[in-house]
Amino acid sequence: AGWCDRLYPLQEPRTKQDVSKAVVVHLDLDCFYAQVEELLDPSLKGKPVGVTQKYLVVTCNYEARKAGITKLMNVKEAMRKCPSSLVLRSGEDLTPYRSYSRK
Repeated sequence: AGWCDRLYPLQEPRTKQDVSKAVVVHLDLDCFYAQVEELLDPSLKGKPVGVTQKYLVVTCNYEARKAGITKLMNVKEAMRKCPSSLVLRSGEDLTPYRSYSRK
């Protein structure tokens, strides 16, 4: 068992009432860098945005995902899939993302 299993042991619900009290939370942290780029430049809102590091799209927003862009896609392939509207931002400098993550 890993450290997470030791800290948070999985317990089976004992009754139907236990199940009905369950809360499931889903956070899309993959999209975080793209959201920061939209906050830094509001004109990007609604446009397909990809954040790059080296030659890869490390993350993208939902508009880019609709166009077929995926995480860890080669930049050249992403540009082929969405040549006219994809906006690429460099994510090499992590400073703005760290700053927004503290807010």
